[in-house]
Amino acid sequence: MKTKRSSYILVTVCLAALLVVSMFVAGCTSNGTTSPAATPATSTPASAAAQTETLTLTGSTTVLPIAQAVADAYTKAHPEANIQVSGGGSGVGIQAIINKKVDIGMSSADVSAAQKAQDSNMNIITIAHDGIAIIVNPANTIPSISLAQVQQIYSGNITSWSSLSGAGVSNSNNQIVLVGRDSSSGTRTYFDSSVMKGVNDSMSMHEDNSNGAVLQEVAQTPNAIGYISIGYLDNTVKALPIQLANGTLIAPTVATVKDKTYPIHRDLYMITNGQPTGLANDYINFLLSPAGQQIVVAQGYVALNS
Repeated sequence: MKTKRSSYILVTVCLAALLVVSMFVAGCTSNGTTSPAATPATSTPASAAAQTETLTLTGSTTVLPIAQAVADAYTKAHPEANIQVSGGGSGVGIQAIINKKVDIGMSSADVSAAQKAQDSNMNIITIAHDGIAIIVNPANTIPSISLAQVQQIYSGNITSWSSLSGAGVSNSNNQIVLVGRDSSSGTRTYFDSSVMKGVNDSMSMHEDNSNGAVLQEVAQTPNAIGYISIGYLDNTVKALPIQLANGTLIAPTVATVKDKTYPIHRDLYMITNGQPTGLANDYINFLLSPAGQQIVVAQGYVALNS
């Protein structure tokens, strides 16, 4: 009796083992192909995410093309860097630094004493040189202009192109359309101080929010006059040589800005709160390096040591 019971137990165990083996084989085979084992979902390791560093810049639309081109070049070599560049005007960039909203502010105008007083830790870095070109529509026959005439036009004392020698637009009433920048613009700040010299701009002036917008409006408006950074010049507008008091004509070019014979030239800046560190420091050092200054030149501006 004991032997039969032992035999029964042994047979039961063997059958159970065979069942387990058959289930395992069935689960591991399908049409003769082994099914892969399930793998857990993958995610970006926390250490990799921590390696990404973000840098924010805002402000001058004059400096913006330089800043963006430098950011593009830098991130090609450092893909872990996240560099975000936006415009808005020099006033926006300076105020963003004062309020500690961004890492770098961009300005095409000098920072005022009042602005410096709001942030005693402000660090101003000259990154390039620039000139402001007086532009008209290519349909205008005007050959050149003096700064005194520009002041008279923007103050509203000269309102017709027919008042200027050699100027005029065929099949038009020759009424001058004034195009300028808004109050947050560093280009307007510099224009008002160096050209207008305290004389108020005419209330009829169209206020655009960027160099590109001024360029486009003048290109599309036969009777218009505007002013933009030389970095934005193209063949859709006509850049006027400035006539000096002695009669010499100076065109707005990289060469005349470089030798400072062109009368409306200025510096361009990046501003930080204190000495830059980390990615901000690396970015600015790259901009100031020979490679970075070549980008400045490629964008149509004047390098620091050229």
